[in-house]
Amino acid sequence: MKAHAVKPAAALLAAGLAAGPAAAQVLDEDLPDESYAAEIYAERGAGIAPERARTLAEKGRGEIWACASCHGIDGGGGGNVPRLAGLSSGYIAKQLNAYAEGVRLNDNMQYVAERLTDDEKLALARYYASMETPSEAEAELEGDLRRGRELAVNGDWNIGVPSCFSCHGSSGWGVEQAFPGLAAQHPSYTYTQLAAWVDGRRKNSPLMLMQQVAHALSDADKRAVSDYLATLPAPPAQELPQ
Repeated sequence: MKAHAVKPAAALLAAGLAAGPAAAQVLDEDLPDESYAAEIYAERGAGIAPERARTLAEKGRGEIWACASCHGIDGGGGGNVPRLAGLSSGYIAKQLNAYAEGVRLNDNMQYVAERLTDDEKLALARYYASMETPSEAEAELEGDLRRGRELAVNGDWNIGVPSCFSCHGSSGWGVEQAFPGLAAQHPSYTYTQLAAWVDGRRKNSPLMLMQQVAHALSDADKRAVSDYLATLPAPPAQELPQ
C-alpha cells in the first residue's frame, strides 16, 4: 500500500491533545487506516466522472432511494441531514465506506451505503464535491455566537481545544481531503455529530482528534460553535464539474 504522510496540522494537534480520552480508535480491517483514508479514496475516484452519479443521486436505484430525497436536489441538506455540496470527494467516500462497514452508525445511511458498489460511492463523492450550493443554514440552537466564533477562530486551550479553523481552514471550507468543510453546515447536524463523537456512534476520526475535542466541549460550547459555523458562507465546489 502506498505510504501517506499525516498532515502537519493533525500531527501538531495529536501532540497537543495527548491528554484526551484513552480509548483506542476502532478500525475496520476492510478500510484504509484513518490517517490517510480520505486521500486514498480521492485517488481511487479521480478517473470516475461525477455525472455518472446523477441518476443515482436524483432518482435512486432499485431498493436504494435517491440521495436527493433526504439531502436535497442541490445537496444542501436541512435540519439534521447534512449539507454535502462542496465537501471533498475523499471525505464523502470515506464516510460512505464507514457507514457500509458499521464504523459510523446511522441505520438509514448504512442501508444505502452497503448496497452501493465501490464505483458508485466514488462517483457520488465526486458528484457532491463538484456542487456549489448557496447556504440556507442559520443559527437555531440558541448558542452563544461570540463564544462559537472564539472556539472556531482561536480555540480554548484552557480546556485543551484547538481552533476549528486550524484543521478545517481559515474560512471553514475544509483542507484537502481529510478535513471537511464546516461552514454553512446545519447546526443541528453539527451538534449531533459532536455528540456522536462522545457517545461512540462516530469513531472514524484521524488520530482520534474529534473524539478528544468533542469530549472537552461542554453542551453549551457544542451549541455555540454549531450555530456560529452555520452563519458562515458556503464553500465553493471542491472539484470542477465534468
